[in-house]
Amino acid sequence: MPSGKDMGQGGLVEAEVAIRLQRQLDAAQQITHIGSWEWDLATGVVTWSDELYRIYGLAPRSCEITLEEFLGRVHPHDRQRVQRQVAAAVERGGPFRHDERIVRPDGSVRTLDTVGEVLVDAQGRPISLIGTCRDITDDPREFARLVQAREQRTLEMLATGAPLPDVLGELARLVEEMAPEALASILLIDDTGTRIQHGAAPSLPEEYNRAIHGAMIGPQTGSCGTASFRRKPVFVTDIETDPLWEPYRELARVYGLRACWSFPILATDGQVLGTVAVYYRQPRTADTTVVELVSRAAHVAAIAIERRQIDERALALSERTEAIREDERTSISRELHDQLGQSLTALKLDISWVARRVAGDPEMFGKLEEMKQAADGIIQSVGRISAGLRPGILDLLGLEAAIKWQSQEFTKQTGIACEVRARLDDWPLDSSLATAVFRIFQEALTNVTRHANASRVTVDLGLEGSVVVLEVADDGVGLPSAGPRGRSLGLLGMGERARRLGGDCVVRPRDPSGTLVSLRVPLRLALSSLPLVGQA
Repeated sequence: MPSGKDMGQGGLVEAEVAIRLQRQLDAAQQITHIGSWEWDLATGVVTWSDELYRIYGLAPRSCEITLEEFLGRVHPHDRQRVQRQVAAAVERGGPFRHDERIVRPDGSVRTLDTVGEVLVDAQGRPISLIGTCRDITDDPREFARLVQAREQRTLEMLATGAPLPDVLGELARLVEEMAPEALASILLIDDTGTRIQHGAAPSLPEEYNRAIHGAMIGPQTGSCGTASFRRKPVFVTDIETDPLWEPYRELARVYGLRACWSFPILATDGQVLGTVAVYYRQPRTADTTVVELVSRAAHVAAIAIERRQIDERALALSERTEAIREDERTSISRELHDQLGQSLTALKLDISWVARRVAGDPEMFGKLEEMKQAADGIIQSVGRISAGLRPGILDLLGLEAAIKWQSQEFTKQTGIACEVRARLDDWPLDSSLATAVFRIFQEALTNVTRHANASRVTVDLGLEGSVVVLEVADDGVGLPSAGPRGRSLGLLGMGERARRLGGDCVVRPRDPSGTLVSLRVPLRLALSSLPLVGQA
């Protein structure tokens, strides 16, 4: 057996080896500018390497690190995103990677590439996170990767139907994240092509944005107005001395803006759509990296704006097509009700007249009675077809009455109980709004009939502030498990009608069973119900 002396010497050797390895690791981290960290989920203790302290602009071991301390040093614009990503990593497990900006004690901003892994116990429960952070602020390859990733995020927002202001706001934040001292601004050209309008500027003062909104473009109208006029980039190094800023110099001075570089946003046909610009609070010569960044942002902005213009034109065409279709339904419904209905009624009266005169001939009288019953059936069918095309009650008595009538018809035809709670208070709704809400309601009932296997439907129609709300709930089997491709044309049609009204229609499972169709659209009143200008 080894002696105690031998064991003591062995322990000293191991300790020396451990110290030497730690020194080598610290040196390697310092050379590569990579810091390591560990977060114990049970105790909440966070451990940083010396190099990570230095990356954060701190002296090694100068302060205790907690999760709150770490988040407090993350750039405010990145903080919520980093929290979400860390929480998702803990829930998901395994390796993860993200980037974040940090703010050093001296106010400088650095961009870090964080790579980590969630460690789990024998039962698969997360116990700690370990990882590394690398300062990539001055690495051109990482800069390009981050720009591409953020551009992808912006385009994903566009593809999922996010509003244009949100997409442009994300694009402006992209520029500011990658050029920390810059204040990004995106302006749009109005329909006349002669004025600029606010698009997105998350870090510029709101008063400044309002002041330049609606300004004319021209050969000497600041950086953005001039870039729109020239259709070329404009670089103003010092606003105080550049003649292009003569009309707006005092305005820029009030808000401490000293430099502005602006790129025109050009459509595929060369039309100017707006500008992407960066402002600085000190005179600044154009920087190649930032110029390339703003140029790329202008390209992405052009894609976003043109896509939304296409969407708006498609929406307008769809709305026009639906209006024409509704007019045709109304016309056919009236023709059926007025012309064919009246003719059939006259025919029935003639049959009755003949029947009275042949009452002594049982065979003839019986045949005429059969003809009368057939005429009654045809008249009822015409009434149903006419009401299905366009129920007259919708035009005569309004949406609330039409929905109550349709609910009663639904119960008669299907045997499914339908309870209606209506709280519109007889507001005279715009005809197109009332028609769209009614058609969505009809489609919801059609889906219940075809797919729900329900025994009861509840309908709630009312106002929440200036929003018309319609909810149709059933106690049936609920939604199928099919993904987005399994959505029916009926559901897509309901959503499209709602979007044309500036609202949304959501179809979701109902607890404990069944389906809920929830429609919310902005209130629009009939023009005839609005007070005249100047009328008290």
